[in-house]
Amino acid sequence: MKIPGETSRPSPLTAPTLDLAGRGRRGVWVDVPHPASLELIAAEGPDWVCIDGQHGHPDFPDMLGLIDAANVFGVPAMVRVQGHELGGAGRVIDAGAQGLIFPTVEDGETAELLVRACRFSPRGSRSYGPVRRAPRYAKATPGVLADDPWAILMVETRAGYENLDAILAAGPDAIFVGPYDLSLSLGVDFDSFLAVDPDGVLRDIAKRCADAGVTAGIYTGSPALSEAPISWGYSFMPIASDFSLISTAARAALEEASVPA
Repeated sequence: MKIPGETSRPSPLTAPTLDLAGRGRRGVWVDVPHPASLELIAAEGPDWVCIDGQHGHPDFPDMLGLIDAANVFGVPAMVRVQGHELGGAGRVIDAGAQGLIFPTVEDGETAELLVRACRFSPRGSRSYGPVRRAPRYAKATPGVLADDPWAILMVETRAGYENLDAILAAGPDAIFVGPYDLSLSLGVDFDSFLAVDPDGVLRDIAKRCADAGVTAGIYTGSPALSEAPISWGYSFMPIASDFSLISTAARAALEEASVPA
């Protein structure tokens, strides 16, 4: 589909492919809005990065440089958007994000609306406007499923858990569990929730996702906290965030250099 006036020269660049089912266990969460910071992380070869537009510092103007910083190293970039506003989500897709994470999805109707926002007609309602992606990368082709971004819905409340079947029926590419908010909503201790899942809620979510053919992910934040969810069937998770990497490295260096009193 050619837009009048656009360049006819093919792009020399190839956007990386997001595969959360096969290569998702070494993700990194991004809260710092500067591309130079993300480049340092992407150069080390994580499976993916997720730019946090909900609780992190990046705003939409930052997304363009951050996504490019990841992609230039062949690292696919997802974005957690602020909410369910479809116009903003569409701009993030046009910026080249390979996946969108929508927070706090609690019912099937909302899930269907958000999934359709990531799909071209007739499967969805995504608007065609590749003004940022092209000419830097090849344009998305309507009807080519591989060109659609991953539609990832967060289950992080009791209502979302109770309506999981309806949410899965909307056909998302993945479910991403927010264990902090989910533990608060369920009234359970977070540490035991993520480490041992005493009531089997996290195991149940992973199983129901697998039965529906939907990839399951969860926020962990460290390799150690990822071990149990992986054994329960979760395929993707961030093992670190840029904030945690900076603070952990700074703490270690200062402790190493400290002089006994």
